[in-house]
Amino acid sequence: MLVIKDEAKINIDYPIEKFAKKDKILYFDIETTGLSRKYCSIYLIGAMYFDDGEWMYAQWFADNYNDEANVIMAFQKFIKDYDRLIHFNGNSFDIPFVKERAEKYNIDLDLDRLKSVDIYKEISSLKNILNLPNLKQKTLEEAIGIKRSDPFSGGELVEVYKEYVRTKDQKLIYPLLLHNREDVLYMGKITELLSLYDFVNGDFSIRDWSISSYKDFEGLDKNELVINLESESSNSITNKDISFNSDNLSIIIRENKCQLKIKIFDGTLKLFFDNYKDYYYLPAEDKAIHKSVSQFVDKEHRVQAKASTCYENIEDSFILCPSNMEIKYVFKDDYKSKNTYIRISDITDENIESYINIVFKEII
Repeated sequence: MLVIKDEAKINIDYPIEKFAKKDKILYFDIETTGLSRKYCSIYLIGAMYFDDGEWMYAQWFADNYNDEANVIMAFQKFIKDYDRLIHFNGNSFDIPFVKERAEKYNIDLDLDRLKSVDIYKEISSLKNILNLPNLKQKTLEEAIGIKRSDPFSGGELVEVYKEYVRTKDQKLIYPLLLHNREDVLYMGKITELLSLYDFVNGDFSIRDWSISSYKDFEGLDKNELVINLESESSNSITNKDISFNSDNLSIIIRENKCQLKIKIFDGTLKLFFDNYKDYYYLPAEDKAIHKSVSQFVDKEHRVQAKASTCYENIEDSFILCPSNMEIKYVFKDDYKSKNTYIRISDITDENIESYINIVFKEII
């Protein structure tokens, strides 16, 4: 078994102390000869840890197939000083894989005692706002400006490892170690994306908000709600600008600030009433009235309301509100429409934070 330990020479701009003390946190990643936990083996485990004021990394490399047990036992001894594991998709792959291989050799790895943070699981909710083709680790690295030295995927390196075992060609060790080292080290940098996760989940303060005018693509004057936010944390949300656009809103995030612009719709929408059985629909006037006032309408001009016809048309200025905000009146284009709106006049200093949370929740 080959053991490597060295300085990571990396800085993580995220308050990971929220998970545990730095010297109790362990990043880890494994390399295997395939995907089957039963028939394939672990040939390399890499870890990053905080020691004496700096990040360090360690790697345990199986020099042959029989070395797998030694690698796992070395990892077992190492993790005894830690109580928090950070990984990338480790809940689905790394953790169950190493646990099953440890059981094969009757090694009491006891990973269950360590609390776990799966970066992939947290960041996966940001797929829409990040606007990336996928959420693979290398894709996320590129999104935050990381350029790898390692050109290979884990799958491509399986044959390299097999060739090393067969030939013992020392030149083949380098790409194997490099890939795993960069997986572990850059996992630390990807952790910084959790600042964006925290932000859209409520870690923000409202600097100001207002209604502003703009011209649409036809040159017509329109209005929009503009909200300026900033991170509650001292660290930046992102080191690269992030923008998100849809039909009704746009978001720009730069460093520790964010601006939301939500279009205001001026026109007529329907206010649907509950208990449609208590209403009549007036086809000529395209509205519903309560039966308590039906005595003033001729019977030939009214019909029993249905859920889809139990409404009143309201002309006003509206803003999209995808879910319930405990506003009394909610409006729709028609009964089957998925979009719901509230009056822009219903947005106040007291409820605008709730509205922002609804907008972020809809995006993620």
